[in-house]
Amino acid sequence: MDIGLYKMKYPFRKLIQFMVPRCRNIDPNRISWALLPLAVLIAMLYWWAPSASDLYFLGSLLCFLRMIIATLDGLVAMEFNKSSELGELVNRITPELADLMLLPAIIFSKPEYLSVGVLAMASAWATTFFGLVGQTVRRPVQSVGPTGQTDRLTALMLFSFLAGIAPHAGWTIDFIQVFLWWCVVGGTLTCLNRYRRTLKAESVKTTGT
Repeated sequence: MDIGLYKMKYPFRKLIQFMVPRCRNIDPNRISWALLPLAVLIAMLYWWAPSASDLYFLGSLLCFLRMIIATLDGLVAMEFNKSSELGELVNRITPELADLMLLPAIIFSKPEYLSVGVLAMASAWATTFFGLVGQTVRRPVQSVGPTGQTDRLTALMLFSFLAGIAPHAGWTIDFIQVFLWWCVVGGTLTCLNRYRRTLKAESVKTTGT
């Protein structure tokens, strides 16, 4: 059984479909590249947020905007027949670069995050690796969770919202630290899940031949 939110991309695409006609004359690669300045801004917010917790609310909203942009580029490419190999490459690279900015910004924003943060970064890298490793033997990309890229970003939005509320509500839980531990534990499960799915796909092909 698939675990994670990856398949939610289909209803999410329908939700933002109304934006596609407004992008008719925009190169979808430009939409993809727009993730990078947004990613810089998001990283800066999470860097400053421990000393100004209300920034977590804004960070959460901008993460949602990132999800919209990351989905919109592909929709525009498909709708107006602008797909290309370069576009597929840019579409894959820009979210990874965005994560490369975001995770270190979170980890180094507080000394307490460093040890678990290193594990969280390693887990995020391993999750991507185990999702793509099957392509070396011509197996499909594995996008199941529970902590794929979409899952991590959605969870960060939720935990950021809680982190913004916490000081006002008198809560003592560090929700960002909880998020990092969730990345570590969930990432381990995700790697095992993707590895199992890759082996299963290879076994099916071998049996068929």
